[in-house]
Amino acid sequence: MGLTIHYSFSLNNATIDKAREKVVALHKLALKLPFKNVDDLVEIAGDDCYFDKHDVDDPYVFIKIRALKPVQVAKDGFSWKDPTYIIGFDSLPGDGSETPIFGLATHSEVQDINDWSWTGFCKTQYASNPEYGGLENFLKCHLLIVKMLDAACELGITCDVSDESGYWDNRSIEELAETIRQYNGLMAAFTGEMKDHLDAAGITSTKAPIFDYPNFEYLEADGQELSEN
Repeated sequence: MGLTIHYSFSLNNATIDKAREKVVALHKLALKLPFKNVDDLVEIAGDDCYFDKHDVDDPYVFIKIRALKPVQVAKDGFSWKDPTYIIGFDSLPGDGSETPIFGLATHSEVQDINDWSWTGFCKTQYASNPEYGGLENFLKCHLLIVKMLDAACELGITCDVSDESGYWDNRSIEELAETIRQYNGLMAAFTGEMKDHLDAAGITSTKAPIFDYPNFEYLEADGQELSEN
C-alpha cells in the first residue's frame, strides 16, 4: 500500500538494434540524472530469459519479472508469458523509494522485426519519510520517474501511465505536494487504527513503512481529521 506510479511500454515492428537504441538512450539519461543508483544495462536472450521463481540467487530476477507479459486467459484472469529477449536496467531514485526498472522485451520467437513491451511500477510514497529528506526527497524521486517516462515517449515508445498522485496528468507540483500530505495522513490514520485493533486482539507484530516516520503521531492526527471532513 502506498502512492505508486504504474507504467507500460510498447514498441511495435522494431529490430533488436532499434529496441536496444531506445533503452540505451534511457539508460544514458538516467546516468545523467540525480538517481541514487543506476545499474548496468542488462541484455538477455533465449532460455536465459526464463523466470524461475525458485531461483533466489538469480541476479536478474526482478528484471525478468518486469519483462513478463500478462496474457488474458479468461474473463477475469490472466497468465504470464516469458520473454525471449530482454533489454533493461534497474534504478533507485532515492532513499525510501522502490526501484523502477525500465526496458523492453519481446515474447515470441525472435525475428528480424519484433513487437516489444514492458510493465513497471514504483511506489514513491515512503521517500517522503523525514529521515530520508521528507517532501524534497519524495518530489525528487517521483519527478525523476516522470522525466524518464516523458523521455520514453519522446523516443517513440508508446507509454501508458497511471499515476496515483495525478501528477502525470496535471503537472502541478503544488497538487503533488498536497497529495502526498494527504496520502501520508490517511495511511497513518488507517494503519494506526488497524494496529490498535490488532493490539487489542493480542497481535503485536504489525509493521508498516509509515510507522517509521518520526512524525507518525502528527500524521495520524492529520489523517483522522481528513477522514472526518
